[in-house]
Amino acid sequence: MRERVTGYACGVAAPFVCTLAAWPFRSVLEPASILMSYMLGVFLVASRYGRGPSLTASLMSPPVFAYYFAPPIFSFAISDLENIVGLAVMIAVASLTSNLLDRARSQAEIARQRENRANALYRLSRALADAHSREAIAALAAARIRDEFATAAAILAADDNRSLPLSPSAAWPDFDPESARQAFAANALRQCRDTAYYPLAGSQAVFGVLLVKAEPFTRSAHPEALALFETFRNLIGQALERLYLAERAREAGLQVQAEALRNALLSAISHDLRTPLTRISGAAGALIDNADRLSAAERQEFYRAVLDEAQRMAELTSKILDMARLSSGEITLHCEWNALEEIVGSALARLDKALRERPVRIQIPDSLPLLWVDAVLFEQVLANLIENAIKYTPPGSPIDIGAELAADGLQLAVTDYGAGIPDGMQDKIFDKFYRLGGETEPGGVGLGLALCRTIVAAHGGRIRASNAAGKGASLVIELPLREPPALDWSEPEERGG
Repeated sequence: MRERVTGYACGVAAPFVCTLAAWPFRSVLEPASILMSYMLGVFLVASRYGRGPSLTASLMSPPVFAYYFAPPIFSFAISDLENIVGLAVMIAVASLTSNLLDRARSQAEIARQRENRANALYRLSRALADAHSREAIAALAAARIRDEFATAAAILAADDNRSLPLSPSAAWPDFDPESARQAFAANALRQCRDTAYYPLAGSQAVFGVLLVKAEPFTRSAHPEALALFETFRNLIGQALERLYLAERAREAGLQVQAEALRNALLSAISHDLRTPLTRISGAAGALIDNADRLSAAERQEFYRAVLDEAQRMAELTSKILDMARLSSGEITLHCEWNALEEIVGSALARLDKALRERPVRIQIPDSLPLLWVDAVLFEQVLANLIENAIKYTPPGSPIDIGAELAADGLQLAVTDYGAGIPDGMQDKIFDKFYRLGGETEPGGVGLGLALCRTIVAAHGGRIRASNAAGKGASLVIELPLREPPALDWSEPEERGG
């Protein structure tokens, strides 16, 4: 209001300002030239305050000009026809100019509003793209609507079963659950008292309800503001739909992965248990059917076969159970300070029978610090790596075990002298149930390296595979180091008493 009053005041004052500016030059300039100064004043008023004030200035200019400059001066009468024509032209030009300037101002304002709406849509779409939960989408969408439209807003987002909650997360007076359910079920606007319930629909279904204050927003808003609101509503519905579809896709992916793991487990177990079961059945059948005809040495050989295959089945079952417990997070690490040499020695002693004909070369510096690890699980890691080297290398080939300090911790490597790992398989060999060469290769369910990676990761480290120059496969464990406890060798003080 104040701006309009100022504009009209300037429209009234402009002719008098032009008169003051031209009065000293009245004896030099012709009346037609002085008319141009009045046109300039009308133009300046139009450019600053718009059409109304400029029309006021154009209507005020003729009588002022006639009184001060058109002969006879100090009279509103005009005797010269040329001045009359000039005044008419001035009024027409001033009116046309003010209309053009007003239109230009209006178009500039429309362009500015459109730019603001485009920026608002961009900010909303970007914020919704970064939201990864229904709660985040509801909170930021309600905040954007409040900022853009100056009205209270809240969102009811449907859950995984596409059921609408009974109340909004934010406090909302006069909330009507029935109106919200009707808007959600019918995909149509519902209004109850001062609240409007808008469905938030995606391309396939409705995924929520938007609550806004019906007064004064829905009735007095500009049509373009309502169109912007509809776009906001569509973007929010699409964001909820994207989240819903992403969750469905993730669940489907987990189901596919679980099915693949189940099939791989069944295939691996059926393959790796078939052989020992066959041997156990054959040995037991031979002992039962031919017990009287077998020598003591032959019976001992059958007993040994039953025992070896039973142990093989027990190890396979133990690996599967350990992998399941570690993957589900049920195993708690029992970390203590341990010397790496002792863990390596325990793993080698555990595999003493399999390593009788293989030279094992150990290169572990005496200066290595103690490790904060679960000794039992870490011994299992080393045993699996050594067993893997035994399976995939020629009989009698050596195995190297070396450790060294690195910039970010300790590196422990188990290196064999076999054919190495094919290119592109360095990461694949750590997948569950994956075995190089398939079922024709040495036995195993394909869980050893996967179990190693899980245990090492639980210790905060990582394991990687590569091919060592002049050797075979090298499996490297990288572990972070912790500051070992300080040893207090001082004598305890005697306590008085």
